[in-house]
Amino acid sequence: MAWSPQNARETQRQAAFARLWEQERERVWRLSVALSGSRDDADDLTQEVGVRALEGFGRFRGLSSASTWLHRITVNVALRHRERRRESVALDTDAASGEVGPERQAVHADTLQRTQAAIERLPDELRTPLVLVAWEGLSYKEIATLMEIPIGTVMSRLHTARQRLRKELGDAL
Repeated sequence: MAWSPQNARETQRQAAFARLWEQERERVWRLSVALSGSRDDADDLTQEVGVRALEGFGRFRGLSSASTWLHRITVNVALRHRERRRESVALDTDAASGEVGPERQAVHADTLQRTQAAIERLPDELRTPLVLVAWEGLSYKEIATLMEIPIGTVMSRLHTARQRLRKELGDAL
């Protein structure tokens, strides 16, 4: 291919995206696991996010950070995936290793299962900010940017989600 300004710009764009994806791919995957509940689904979602991000990278205007932009794509892809599959979401819960008696293990497993089920029953608009704050450690401001809602709405949704979980789980929490 002969050199041209357009080819040079495209090469630079692809190199910039490759650097961004290398830095953020693992975070995208972890968020995909948290939102889908499945490592296998997370692999597929991460691949889809990468394709969509590459396709849209030329339109990225830098109004937010690149990682926020990728997180927004990830949330959108995961929500569309959930809508398509209409399956319940089970959050990834690798059991912590350690010396725990069988009775305590059973109680812990039951509590974990009940908590997962309660989170799965939350509507997407409540579950998504809860997952983003609890598993991804995002700030309310970052969540507001990702979800394109006011920060007050993020706070309200988190409060409502936690309230529903407390009501449903009671002493389990």
